[in-house]
This record gives sequence, structure tokens and C-alpha cells, in this order.
Amino acid sequence: MSQIKISTSLNIDLEFDLAPFHKRFFAWLVDVIILVFYVIIINKVLSWFKILEYDGTANSQWLSLILFLPIAMYPVVLEYTMKGQTIGKKLLQIRVINETGGDATISQYLLRWLLRIADFMMIIMILLLAMLRMQYIFMMLFTFALAVTDVMCVILTAKSQRLGDMAAGTILISTKTKNILNETVFMDVEETYQVSYPEVMKLSDRDLNTINTIYNNLNKKPDYALANNIAFKIQSVLNITTKQEATDFIETVLKDYNFLSTR
Repeated sequence: MSQIKISTSLNIDLEFDLAPFHKRFFAWLVDVIILVFYVIIINKVLSWFKILEYDGTANSQWLSLILFLPIAMYPVVLEYTMKGQTIGKKLLQIRVINETGGDATISQYLLRWLLRIADFMMIIMILLLAMLRMQYIFMMLFTFALAVTDVMCVILTAKSQRLGDMAAGTILISTKTKNILNETVFMDVEETYQVSYPEVMKLSDRDLNTINTIYNNLNKKPDYALANNIAFKIQSVLNITTKQEATDFIETVLKDYNFLSTR
């Protein structure tokens, strides 16, 4: 499995396992199957109520638009609400993050979605294949060309990015990767807590997320050299000195931030 290293603002490299091509493909296939089933079910429901006929009127056009919206909006809505995942991505244990290691923004999800032309047209092609009409041949060829371009980009680029990922600044990773920077920095701090390092508020959200990720990893697998290295960097950035042990100091920094940021 390919990996990518992302340097944090604390000069610590975090490693991510890139989503392999077969997982991306099967995740896409699961999502397509879900959307095809959606169309089949909608057709059945509408036929029961005898409102399926398309007569070219404005009402029929609006009905077609409303029914198509869930298909069109499925990727961007689910990726935004499920933190970079659709149902297919969740089942295959992959997700979208930005190139700095954190959650992608809504604008990045939208840009990926707008450039998902091949996916959309592939779904439409699948739904129309049974009709076997000549006017769809160009659409099929165009879709195939776009799909091949995306596949080649995923295979050949260093970060396994398709066109939409390159434009949006996103990557697909395995959810088994532990160094994701969107883990919450929330810690339950008592009301009577005394702040030791008010300078902590000079750190950015990304700094705190990085510190929190490393702190959680240190709790699972102690690494005193890494803890001392991180503690020294934090002290250098904040221009403070302390006699606390490195791990205790990092925990105090996180507690200080939680206390001050919620007051």
C-alpha cells in the first residue's frame, strides 16, 4: 500500500496510507449500485401512483429534476456530512481528506463534485444503456474518455489523485491511518482548573490537532524521545520553560487550550 508523508507546522511528518485503486473502484461501484436501486425504487413507486409518464410539460420536467437531485447531490452531501465518506467509501474503509491531513472543506467537496463529470455521466450511461439509442453513443465515448483519464491520473500521480482531487487539493486515504488531524482536541476540564500556560492560545487549530494526535499516539505507544522532541518544539514556539515531564507538559497544554477556548 502506497504511503504519503505530510509535514506539520511543528516539523513532524505524519504518514498516511493512500487508498488503493481497487478500494476506490469498489467504493464507486457500491455507490453506483445504490443510485441505480434508487432509480428502480422511484420508478416502481411512481408507477404505482400512475404518475410516471413523461409528457414534456413543465410539471413533468420539474418532477424529473426533483427525482434526479438525490443522484446528483449524493456524493457531495454524504462526503460533507460523513466527514469525507460516502456509503461506498465507508464500507471500503477509505475517506477524503485535504492535503494538509485534516478534514476537507465544503468548498473542496464542492470542487471535487463539480469535476466528477465522468462519474455522473457513467451513472446516466448505465441507466440509459438498456434503451440502446444511437444518440447516446457519443455520451458513452465521452464518458469512457473521462473515466480513463481519471484512472490514469490515479495510477500515475504521486498522491493517487484524480482530476477532481488535484483541483480541490484532496487525497483519498485508508481510514486505518491513525494520524488524521481532525481528531477532536476536546478534554473534560474541571471548572476550578488553573491554567499553566496561557501562551497556548498563540497556537493554531492545526497545531493543536497535531499535538493532540501525537499525544493520543503516545498514550497508546509511549515514545519518550518523540515526547521530548514535541515538548521542546512547543516550548520553543511559545517561548516558555518548564520542569514538567514531556508527556505531562503536552497534556497540560491541551488542557489549557480546552479551558481557555471554552471561556
